[in-house]
Amino acid sequence: MIQNLCRSFTVAAVVLTTTGMPLAASAEQTSGNARANLQETVEVAVDQPNDAAEAAAGDLDSARLEPEAVELSNLFRIAAHSLEGQRIAVLHVDDLPVLTFVDQGAETDAAVKATDDELLLRAETVARQIDAFYQAEGDPHEIGVRWDEEIEGYALTLDGEKLVLIDELTRYANPTGQLNADALQAANRLRNLLGASEDLTEIEGAPASTAVVPQVNWGVVSTFSGTASWYGPGFHGRQTASGERFNRNAMTAAHRTLPFGTQVVVTNVSNNQQVVVRINDRGPFSHGRVIDLSEGAAREIGLHLAGVGTVRVEVLGD
Repeated sequence: MIQNLCRSFTVAAVVLTTTGMPLAASAEQTSGNARANLQETVEVAVDQPNDAAEAAAGDLDSARLEPEAVELSNLFRIAAHSLEGQRIAVLHVDDLPVLTFVDQGAETDAAVKATDDELLLRAETVARQIDAFYQAEGDPHEIGVRWDEEIEGYALTLDGEKLVLIDELTRYANPTGQLNADALQAANRLRNLLGASEDLTEIEGAPASTAVVPQVNWGVVSTFSGTASWYGPGFHGRQTASGERFNRNAMTAAHRTLPFGTQVVVTNVSNNQQVVVRINDRGPFSHGRVIDLSEGAAREIGLHLAGVGTVRVEVLGD
């Protein structure tokens, strides 16, 4: 199905390869909704004859195609920037980061420019396939993750077709340090953002030892449980108790007493999904609630729709 949905994009890519023409790719941010745009002018051959005699005579029809700028849906956004010395491009869906595309290192200004172009093209290629699936009203429950036996890696899939590998160069936006967990959570985040009502719990075809998401040992110094809530839109951009500006999509949380900067692992006990958040605010102040997550963190563990839920909180050491 993906090949059919993205036929025009694939044909353009093949033609660019055979003709040697460069593909111009750029991601630009507009106020309110930033969109990634791809503009191209290509020359293609059409209606190539099947008859050998006609082909030998060179009787080929050709057409000049000058498509307008192809624009992703407002649901998708791509941003390129640096993180700890590496150039990255982050694919956002509905303003939440899903995948991070990482470079292999660039030491000069020219190399950085080339790296940005390559990263944006990689991100756009994946975004366009997802966008085509979304605009064709594909069933988000057909987004999956499987073990690729040939390369011994984890692949996100759309309608059974490989979308992208989760590896060192294409990472889940909120990595756990375990590729199988990252691949499963990336698939579930994408499913949820496109409207799926159920999460995946296993990786198709994965070896028995890696089929289930492992519990990660982060050096826990204390643990407590209780009810978690979340906050977001009305507080976005406001100053938190720590002095930071609140970002509804960041992996942060409010706690009444834990020191600012403390990292904690929050596990939704109903589905065993986990997220690592940093304490940068005070709260919650409602009776019986033990932690107040950002909207992005709540989405990460499946609490966004319910609003509240029972969690286990593990405080991490230095």
